[in-house]
Amino acid sequence: MKLKTIISRLQKPSTILSIVSQIISIVILLGVNVDVSEVTTITAIICSILVTMGILSNPDTVNGGYGDDILECGAEGLQTAHVQVNGKMLCKDCGAVHA
Repeated sequence: MKLKTIISRLQKPSTILSIVSQIISIVILLGVNVDVSEVTTITAIICSILVTMGILSNPDTVNGGYGDDILECGAEGLQTAHVQVNGKMLCKDCGAVHA
């Protein structure tokens, strides 16, 4: 597996939460007293902050950070922000589907 793929997967909140929960499970099995609800809350807060900052948004976008890419809109003829939905790029301004 390529390092780029691993890093891309680590930029998803669900992956981070899963890894943290597995680490907590291992620590608990080793006999350490852990308040799981506090750790879960802290992890969720950190993930929320990173999503808000655009760090954990869609890592596959060219202009990563907000989950959109700037492409030329065929309908408007301008450079506009696009969002990927079901494998297709949608213009955020006009809603047109672009390949």
